[in-house]
Formats: sequence, C-alpha cells, structure tokens
Amino acid sequence: MTKVELNRDAIIDTAIALADADGLDAVSMRRIAERMGVGAMSLYRHIAHKDELLAAMTDAVAGRYPYPAPEGQGWNWRDRVRIAAEIDWALYQRHPWVLLAFATPRYSFGPQSLACLGWLVEGLRELNVSTREATTMAFTVWNYISGATLPQVSTALMRRNDTNPDGDNGLRDLLSGAQKDRAPDALRELVGSGAEDLTPEDLLHIGLSALCDGFEVRAARRADV
Repeated sequence: MTKVELNRDAIIDTAIALADADGLDAVSMRRIAERMGVGAMSLYRHIAHKDELLAAMTDAVAGRYPYPAPEGQGWNWRDRVRIAAEIDWALYQRHPWVLLAFATPRYSFGPQSLACLGWLVEGLRELNVSTREATTMAFTVWNYISGATLPQVSTALMRRNDTNPDGDNGLRDLLSGAQKDRAPDALRELVGSGAEDLTPEDLLHIGLSALCDGFEVRAARRADV
C-alpha cells in the first residue's frame, strides 16, 4: 500500500473515493487510514470527527461542480434553472452518495452550496420577487432535481450492493403493451404507447419547465396585488 501525504485535503479526497466506490457506509476513519497507509489516530489531527468529515466531503464535491459565472452569457432565469439541473444531474450520477448527504441539513450548506444558492437566487430575482421568495423558489428547484434524480441514484447504489435493479416494472409493461393485468381505466390510452419520451432526464426537464411556468404565474399574480 502506497503511503500518501497526510493532510486535510488528502483525507477528504480519500473519503470521497471510498464513498464513490462503496457508499457512505464504507466511510470510516479506519478505512481511510488503511487506504492512506497511516494510523487511524493520525487522522484526528486534521479532522476532529466523522460529522466534520462528511460536511467537508459534501462541500468538496459541490466545489467540483460549480455553477458557471453568468457574466457575458446573456442567460435568463430559466437558463439558470436548466443549467443548475444539468450540473446537479451530472454530480449525482458521479457521486450518488452526495444526494443523501445534501438531504441532511447539517451537511448541506457549506460555502460551495451557499455560493450555488446565491447564483440561483440571483437569477430568480429577475421575476421581481423578494430575495426570500427567490430563495424559496431555488429550494423548490433543488428539491425537484433531487426527487427526479433519486431513481437513478437508487439504481446506482443498489448495483453497488450486488442488487440488480434493472428489468421491467408495471408501468413499462403497460407502455409496451405487455401488462399482465387489466390497466386502470384512466391509463387505458397509454397501453402500448411506448416509453421513449419518459426517460429520467426528459422527465427532469419537463417537470422543471412546468415548475418555471408556475413561478412565472405566481410572480405575476403577486405583482398585480
């Protein structure tokens, strides 16, 4: 085992690599020390405890996927929502565990995440809403992105636990016309209609477009009051 330089950044990078490979449950000071070729107690000179480590891991990963500078781009607020979704989608595909970390309040708002929040709020303020309202909208966008990405993340995590999540399900069977049971009346028109437009990434952007439509209507109503 190759011994590496022991410092805070190296510990965080090693922990992220462990989480990427085996999930958050695999991250422990002992496992990190083994991978780095050092004694476990030596890690505590740089990181006090696992909570601090998880917060640092989450912020470090967020820093690898920053929202880009808007200067000179000519983006509007909808563009920023789309770009945030594309970046977060890529982040969650590469680091599935971070979706779980972001869902935990104590790990979710380090400096990098706050910078991303400010970037998104700045765009949403174009709707002539207050900073607080724009922040609520930003949280709603992030919540939707997280929810839309969850099936993909769950699939990745299950594969790493030697579980096969692939295969058909009731909806796919219905859309392909291969369902075994009678379709609910409200879904009869969908039988055999195909699922080409129901890919996870397509659904992500369809839902965000509808969400943005709602933001626009809500903002206009408030302006009329």
